[in-house]
Amino acid sequence: MLGDTSKVRLFGNSRIEIDDVFDKKRGIYFVPMLNEGTSSAININKMHGYTGKGAKAAVLDSGVLPEHPYLKNRLEAIEDFTGNGIEDHMGHGTVVTLIMAMTYPDISILSGKVFENDGASLPEQINRIAQGVNWAVDRGAHTISMSLGFAKRKEDLSKETNCSEAVKNVCDAIERAIKNDIKINVAAGANFPADCHKSIIVVGAVDRKKLSENEEHRTLFTNDIAPTISYFFDSYLVPTFVYEGYLSLSNGLYEQALKSLNTAVGKDPQHYQVWYYQGLCFYGLKRYADAIQSFDAAIAIDPTDGDVWYRKGMALEALSQSDKAIECFDKVLELEGVTSLPWTNQTESLESESCAEEIRKYYPLNLDFASDAWCNMGCFYEQTNRYDEAAKCYDKAIRLNKKNAKAYNNLGGILGRRGEYDASVKYFDRAIELDPSIVDHWYNKGLALSRLKRYTESLEFLDEAIEKDPSFVMASKERIRVLKKLNEAGLKAKNQSSS
Repeated sequence: MLGDTSKVRLFGNSRIEIDDVFDKKRGIYFVPMLNEGTSSAININKMHGYTGKGAKAAVLDSGVLPEHPYLKNRLEAIEDFTGNGIEDHMGHGTVVTLIMAMTYPDISILSGKVFENDGASLPEQINRIAQGVNWAVDRGAHTISMSLGFAKRKEDLSKETNCSEAVKNVCDAIERAIKNDIKINVAAGANFPADCHKSIIVVGAVDRKKLSENEEHRTLFTNDIAPTISYFFDSYLVPTFVYEGYLSLSNGLYEQALKSLNTAVGKDPQHYQVWYYQGLCFYGLKRYADAIQSFDAAIAIDPTDGDVWYRKGMALEALSQSDKAIECFDKVLELEGVTSLPWTNQTESLESESCAEEIRKYYPLNLDFASDAWCNMGCFYEQTNRYDEAAKCYDKAIRLNKKNAKAYNNLGGILGRRGEYDASVKYFDRAIELDPSIVDHWYNKGLALSRLKRYTESLEFLDEAIEKDPSFVMASKERIRVLKKLNEAGLKAKNQSSS
């Protein structure tokens, strides 16, 4: 699982290779596609005006690629403690440094190479860390980041041959750093040096994509020192020009994004994400035919991404090509494995969380958007009278976002079509609770109660709908019908009592 626990190892994105960071043949550098957690940190920093200006961060890792375009003007100092040169041969150190640089755009970075897969003796591996920490202190670092270390605790590591002094050297160096008010971050799983001092911040980072593959990809283990903070990261690197296009796209600068993405297409035409982002730009510019062409190019490279099929369907719908749009949505259902409703009793969807965590694995970054996407597909299926498929989409939307009032209302409507009025009332109740401003929610519940012959209750909700929208003709007509039913019931009761 952990292999040799007496050997220094990298944590976090430990499966990275140098070719993932720099494609030497094509001269292409890559950067991490920051996930929601990191992006949120960037936005919070911007909001509070903190960009790292005036601060120094030391990254002690496998080195760095000093010519990386996102780093070459950010590195204040680089030092090698392995005897193998400052160049990163692993890729891990460069990625960690990139995340630091991209999260804090004005911070000064010190890169200390303390790791190399060179067969060094165990005492030497440990001493490299001590040397790196002391160097960072001497260079005036405000924070020291170490995404590497040993699975063994310091007590056990000290028992290894000739290691007790080296372990003490690391702990002494960390003690010195802390006395100088330097914050030290160590990756969870690196029990040494994480156990050198109680004020060390232990960072638990789990690769979201690889977590379920096997234990070797995990960062956190049962017997590890508990993290001070935890977050998920995505082991996803893209060429710099793709990332620049993505940044412009995410800020709604579609024309600017297209310039970067057109360059990207020329340099890397087999990168499906480039075509996908290009399609999103065209869609944002309402150039739907161009968007479809770009989505088709992405699908030709990777036909398994449901999001691309969904986006293509939306573009086709914008061009009033509903039949073709539905074909795309059918593909999404197929790819997502939604072949039947995952619950036998429709009311179960209201309370059950049985599928929630599983779904979150597929939509970890923006569950609200994913929920809205499924709800939109449900609407399209409803328009073509394919109510079973629509119900599946609404159910998925609810499981992704328990506050999606529209999905609750629409699924309640389908249950009503099936004559399952008791079940539909529960969905309308939830829709009203989530958004009482929507007239349809009140009308639909009133209608369902009317069909259950609960006329007095029905009248209450129909009256609320009419009060919110006096021009709502269907609500007024249903109210007249309900009043007639109540009148008939009253006359019947009177006649029975008189007889």
